[in-house]
Amino acid sequence: MFFRHSYDKLIYPIIVLIILTAVSYRPKYHLRGDMPPEFSRSSGKSQVGGDRPVDQRIAWAFWESAQMDIQWRYAHGQTLPPDPPPEFHVDAKALGPAATDPSTRQMYWKRLQQVWYVPETWQRQYEWDFTWASDPLSSGAAWLREKADKILR
Repeated sequence: MFFRHSYDKLIYPIIVLIILTAVSYRPKYHLRGDMPPEFSRSSGKSQVGGDRPVDQRIAWAFWESAQMDIQWRYAHGQTLPPDPPPEFHVDAKALGPAATDPSTRQMYWKRLQQVWYVPETWQRQYEWDFTWASDPLSSGAAWLREKADKILR
């Protein structure tokens, strides 16, 4: 049986606040600022005539493209498509025509696919996230699926 007490007006808001905090303060994953060595390593002879500094700049440019565009489109743990999306590109003016060569772009896309699932590629930061409030039912279902997957692994 439910009894009303004088301190109910204080306890219920505190419980609601605790629940809102637990639901809204979540980990978010972002690609690290430092490029993984596996992403930048040169495979044999350089494609730009053996010029390693240019290769490094091209690798950094593709890594920045992954940070700025790709990680927001494909979340942590999500499968990357086999072919690079249009957002995965670099500026030919700054790096030269070799940077925009389709084979170079494909090579760095394959390298991104290799490092995408490596835990050291990502950093976890806890942030406030109220996106669940726009559609609480689907967000709750996604949360339950995520927790069930962790339990079943």
